[in-house]
Amino acid sequence: MSLSRLLQEISDTEILELTHSALGRMTVIRQIFPLWRDSSTRCMRRNHRISSLLCDPQEGYMQNLEVSNLYLYDSVLMLANAFYRKLEDRKWHSMASLNCIRKSTKPWNGGWSMLETIQKGNITGLTGMMDFKDSGINSHVQFEILGSSFSETFGKDIKRVSSQRLKTQRTVKRR
Repeated sequence: MSLSRLLQEISDTEILELTHSALGRMTVIRQIFPLWRDSSTRCMRRNHRISSLLCDPQEGYMQNLEVSNLYLYDSVLMLANAFYRKLEDRKWHSMASLNCIRKSTKPWNGGWSMLETIQKGNITGLTGMMDFKDSGINSHVQFEILGSSFSETFGKDIKRVSSQRLKTQRTVKRR
């Protein structure tokens, strides 16, 4: 029995090619974004506009984006949302402490406060709902397990075996 791990982002086409070229059975675990499989998705999400290329199911552009790009977009959106909430609450630290030109290694005083604001917030982005709550993880992350099969009629194929939500606990604590 051979066990190999491929820890990179691959497309549906690449998964099918791997399945057909594999000598034995193959199991794939990958993150899924069920929100985007819904054809009724609109190009507007909670006051931010999403490019029509991303939300048009006929276009297919969304399926070609790597997961890291989706998370990068959502991370910027989450950070912008946190800055907005900080400014709205008027509980903001001096902007002088955000000076990036200084050559000092003094940490920014508002860092822990910003982290707490991010953890208490939630957004609906390209990857779906991001909501960290008390555990420090996003409980809305979903995975699917794909398994290869072989039949006399259809040859080698891959099908979904299961779909699961992330169920781990992790807490970010202050030092």
